[in-house]
Amino acid sequence: MRASFRRMFINLDRVLLKLASAVLLFCAWSGDIHAGEFKKTNCWFEVPRDRGMTCGTLNVPENRKKASGTEITLSVVVFEPDRERHEPIVFLTGGPGQPTDIGDREDIEAWWQFISDQNWMIGRRVVVVDQRGIGKSIPRLSCSRYFKADHWNSISLSVDAEISFDKLMRDEVVACRSALIAKGIDLFAYNTIENAADVNDVRMALGIRKWVLYGVSYGTRVALEVMNEHPEGVSASILDSVLPLDIDYLKEDGRNLDRSLRLLERDCQKSKNCMRGLGDAVRAIVSQLDKQPVLLRSDDRENAPAQYRYVSGADFLELIFGLLYDRYAIEDLPNLVEKTYENDFRPLADMIFEHDDTEIAQGMDFSVTCSETNRSELPDKRLEYWTKWIGEADYTWVCPLWFPQGMTVSQKHPRRLDIPTLLLSGEYDPATPTHWAYRAAKSLPFGQVVVLRGIGHDVIDSDPCGSEVVADFLANPRRKLKTGCIGRMQAPQFTAASEEQWRGPVTQRAAAIRSPKQMRSPFRFRHRSSTSPKEH
Repeated sequence: MRASFRRMFINLDRVLLKLASAVLLFCAWSGDIHAGEFKKTNCWFEVPRDRGMTCGTLNVPENRKKASGTEITLSVVVFEPDRERHEPIVFLTGGPGQPTDIGDREDIEAWWQFISDQNWMIGRRVVVVDQRGIGKSIPRLSCSRYFKADHWNSISLSVDAEISFDKLMRDEVVACRSALIAKGIDLFAYNTIENAADVNDVRMALGIRKWVLYGVSYGTRVALEVMNEHPEGVSASILDSVLPLDIDYLKEDGRNLDRSLRLLERDCQKSKNCMRGLGDAVRAIVSQLDKQPVLLRSDDRENAPAQYRYVSGADFLELIFGLLYDRYAIEDLPNLVEKTYENDFRPLADMIFEHDDTEIAQGMDFSVTCSETNRSELPDKRLEYWTKWIGEADYTWVCPLWFPQGMTVSQKHPRRLDIPTLLLSGEYDPATPTHWAYRAAKSLPFGQVVVLRGIGHDVIDSDPCGSEVVADFLANPRRKLKTGCIGRMQAPQFTAASEEQWRGPVTQRAAAIRSPKQMRSPFRFRHRSSTSPKEH
């Protein structure tokens, strides 16, 4: 009897041990052991009158692979509806490194306007999180204290200045990295996998059982990672300008630009407002500027000194890449090409010196990008225009400085998921092309791809049809879309080149100031960013 009695307790101990292990495994799988407490705070901005808002913070582990106990703080804002009728939506911004614009009253009013304009958001809680490393979250991986914009844009204040922009930029990257590490920041922890785990922790901390993911650009990769690792909390997903999990995206930039420019050339051939031989003109401009970069001077501004910049063929392609994001810029692009081809550099100068006040957290950008792309493997295929641009305008030299000890490239194979998903793509998008949306949809049997004609990056912000499609989708996510506006989308309505369109100063009307010696242009960082709500 004693032996049996002892065995009974031993067996009971084993059962309890197994049960405890199962609970721990379940918690680890669901993320419960990482979910902290959402701490409500007074909003750090003036709340608009008659608007319901919840503000607060959530502490999460900096690196879930380490048992160091170091935590970081995410800033969260919830836009509360008058009456909640549908599941909440969480917005995932692009970049990497782009803030969600929840810093001041102006930002918040722009968000309320955006929500009011999207009828599919009405009746839902809209959760906006500044992802780790950006915006109001702590720490912020910003390099703005160390980076000088003139260096990164190759701008000098003297015609004859001899400046090694390459060395200056390298020194600034090292300085920023050293400063962040000195603060105890683990740069390896700022990546998409941790980002997605943060998003799931926010959901649980807010007590939300399921929500709709709304990601734009890089935010779609975060959304796909959330779907991959935490599908239990996702009822549906809206992916605008899709970046799949298994794409080494920087390797594709040249090929994607090539595709977009061929599309532009095709549509131009059908328009009376386009110059004939647009593709030949682009090739000629790139070839000439690579042989002999042109020196441009900025417009004369009150109380501001003139600025000077050499522009190479690679710079010209960089500018085109950015212009292809926006529908209206696409419509003006043939005009820019024609003017530049005719040695009228006023339009080019206006755009080259245009100020961009988007505050990207460059440290977050570098950490994410350098952990998710292998720049030692540049594409072997030689594209017609862009081989040199691929090699120059990338992170080839940044990543060895940011992670000098090397970094294992994080590439994931998406799981097959039955989460209803809308994948939106702009026909002209050079950053997240249409075939990426179809690629991501292969693992989503309930995914529906919609390509909007004549649109670039960030579909919902580009045309009202994008919002109509989303509303149709959310009305019944498992039903086939029937949105009529899709078939009514048109090709870009190109503007005719005319003398009156450009009224720049006389000094920019000529073929620039001069084109002295060959000077390789340092690259300017690109970001797969979304349009901020304040752009509405």
